[in-house]
Amino acid sequence: MQVTEEAACDGELIGRCLADPHEAAPFDALYGRHAGPVLAFARGLSRGDEHAARDALQETFLRFLGALPAFDRGRPVRPWLLRIARNVCLDQQKRASHRSEVPHGPEALGELAVDRQAGAPPDLAERREAAGLLRRAVEALPPDELAVFVLKHDLGQTYEQAADVLACSVRTAKYRMRSALERLGREAERLGVRP
Repeated sequence: MQVTEEAACDGELIGRCLADPHEAAPFDALYGRHAGPVLAFARGLSRGDEHAARDALQETFLRFLGALPAFDRGRPVRPWLLRIARNVCLDQQKRASHRSEVPHGPEALGELAVDRQAGAPPDLAERREAAGLLRRAVEALPPDELAVFVLKHDLGQTYEQAADVLACSVRTAKYRMRSALERLGREAERLGVRP
């Protein structure tokens, strides 16, 4: 396996973290390089719940720090972090399913009412309503389909990268994406919304 420049740099930072656990700079550098994509992924998997996404980000890096001695420094760090984030988000969802479900995010119909009250053009109000409906359809995807959708759509990952993060074959990642897109297409048609 060929080691990329980014993996080599991350491997060096991990080595520094392990050599002196009290030195914050190498961990801060790893966090700075990878926190944005991890947060974006967690945000997508948390179905728009910003608080849950930020909690997942912190938990991901705590687990990452604890597992550093076992990491193969020749491999890229980001897929490993994204896999940890996925597991953290799944754990959060399991815990949340035991509690009462609290709606999150603005309601599209509420946005529509505000737009019309504020005198927004009907076309703009309709586009916002459609976007809200589609956003909720994405958030309602099954976890495996949502994960590959967020990796591909929000983070711009290749199918190979998505498969690495999700610990599945490229074929499975493609199948999950196709299934997600078909499900979203059916929902958009049902709602009379153009994607």
